[in-house]
Amino acid sequence: MDNKQNLMDKMNRDIAVIFDFNGTCIFDGALHDKAWRLYIEELTMKEVSDEDTVLHIKDRTGKEILEYFLGYELNDNMVFQLSEEKERIYRTMLIREDVQLAPGLEEFLNYLLLARVKRCIATTANLENMNLYFERYNLERWFKWEEVIIGAGNIPLKPHPDLYLAAVSKLDMPTDRILVFEDSTAGVKAAAAAGINHIIGITGDSHNLSLMNHPGVMAVVNNYTELSSIEI
Repeated sequence: MDNKQNLMDKMNRDIAVIFDFNGTCIFDGALHDKAWRLYIEELTMKEVSDEDTVLHIKDRTGKEILEYFLGYELNDNMVFQLSEEKERIYRTMLIREDVQLAPGLEEFLNYLLLARVKRCIATTANLENMNLYFERYNLERWFKWEEVIIGAGNIPLKPHPDLYLAAVSKLDMPTDRILVFEDSTAGVKAAAAAGINHIIGITGDSHNLSLMNHPGVMAVVNNYTELSSIEI
């Protein structure tokens, strides 16, 4: 019996699955940091040090990054416009560096498809990025566009639960029958706040082992090839 079936058997119930995307389905955290660094250097005409990248870019919001390096407060429209330019740089880098789906994910998604397990994506990625992901990774093999919930517009971002509440509503399943895959502290907090208590942390390229310390997280693995190691 393969490790995906083993996981389902351990849960001993019919479930639905919600995936975060960035850092969970693809390991692209370093690319986002690099894109921000290049864009900030372009905006300020000053070099961004490794220390500044760790302290003021990594795991920071776009608003926090821009306001720190520019030195003044920005309204939401300005943050959006500047962040979109950074995302353009990121998309170019993603294609050039040939980032692949997380190890074992394709096999797991094929299993969910064959087993007719409900699934969706709940992501803070913008529409242009998701369009690229669908095209580049052929995501329509496993997801319809209506099964993607994008944190845009009036939906408060993680750690607020709204994105996951929208995903739960889309799946039309009780929260105790939903399994979430997340890579970020904000993400696991959002899922738990939405009432989901089956969360698997993916460390991927973030190496965030502290995910295990948060309510609702039942296991932490590096990628989807390690699902058989989960003890429930």
